[in-house]
Amino acid sequence: MHFLHNKNVFALLLSQSLQSLAGVLVTIVLMVRVYQMTDSVFLAGLVLSFMSFASIAASFCITPMIRNLGFKKVLALANLLRAVFTILMAYTVSHNGQASFWVTLLFVFCFSFAGAFFQPARFALLPMIVPKEQYVKANGVISLSNQLFLTAGWGLGGLLTYAVPFEFVVGAAICLFVLSGASISMLLVKEKETEGTAETASARSIWKDLMLIPVVRDIAVMDMIEALAGSVWSSAILLAFTSAVLHETEVWWGTFNASYFIGAMIGSVIAIRFSAFFAQNMGYAIMFSSLVMSVLTLLFSFSPFPLLCALACAAMGPFYQVRDICQETILQEVIPEQMRIGIMAAKNAILTPWSGITYSVMGFVADAAGAKTAFLASAALYGMTFLIALAQPKLLHYKRENRVL
Repeated sequence: MHFLHNKNVFALLLSQSLQSLAGVLVTIVLMVRVYQMTDSVFLAGLVLSFMSFASIAASFCITPMIRNLGFKKVLALANLLRAVFTILMAYTVSHNGQASFWVTLLFVFCFSFAGAFFQPARFALLPMIVPKEQYVKANGVISLSNQLFLTAGWGLGGLLTYAVPFEFVVGAAICLFVLSGASISMLLVKEKETEGTAETASARSIWKDLMLIPVVRDIAVMDMIEALAGSVWSSAILLAFTSAVLHETEVWWGTFNASYFIGAMIGSVIAIRFSAFFAQNMGYAIMFSSLVMSVLTLLFSFSPFPLLCALACAAMGPFYQVRDICQETILQEVIPEQMRIGIMAAKNAILTPWSGITYSVMGFVADAAGAKTAFLASAALYGMTFLIALAQPKLLHYKRENRVL
């Protein structure tokens, strides 16, 4: 994997991993504080809803911002802004009262607005810095590094929140955002090339292209259903399940998330090791992963033992991670280079407001019928995505009909 010696790949990998770790730490301390203050899954879920709603506005700003400033300036500025808004959120969430809660949500919105630039930028940058035949491996390596840092965030975050002062976790997150921004300085991308890509993407009817490319459309539909299913794994509902159903502390809450990310790292290694196989069977990998997620979510729902729940979370990781890597590789292949930023921004503009709604919907279900019922509904939705993939031949037989590697 000689692309690991590519300074651009290393800079992109390091920056994303550090900001992901910082984002997890911020999310953990916010969710715990709000849940402790309100004792409501719905209100705690509003934090995640506002994070999702922030991406609506950001999705429409990504293309012109990158065209005018370039990748490096946009990503460095995003890290700086996230560090600033972390300080502001930490201040307001430390004060009780309804006014402080809503001001905190405003800062949450701004914090997530800045963070929304990372995924489309990384998606568009990767094909520019590695050859096409290495897409699966490169996506797997970046995903593996990212999951490693996320595992550290969820594993240590729950423990740190339980054992150390709130200010310590916030300070650590701020330092990580600063380091992530500094890593961007190592990125060597010709701004002229970047501008041309953004201009072309903004000139095209990206919404029309999003719906007319069959594989992209199918994946977007599945993503909408899986967003509703996956919202049950949000911090608020999982925290409620841990405390109300399993009667355990925040330490197990963090352990469940860490277990999933450990499994996700294993999935990234599998994708890297068997990249040639997945390159020819990506549609089948996506379909099978949906089925396994449905079965394992059922197992998680009915298990009375936290250790078994943690094992179920770990088992989900490899399948869902392989699914994500295959899906991202398919999108990078079928979307023309000049349209990648625009179409991914349009796709995010659809999915992010929907994701915000799903957090509120599942939070309401958890409050009204219990966290266990919410997990059972999630298992049914994962099963629905399996049936959709099974019924879409263009996606299911993707590599057989589109041999590009």
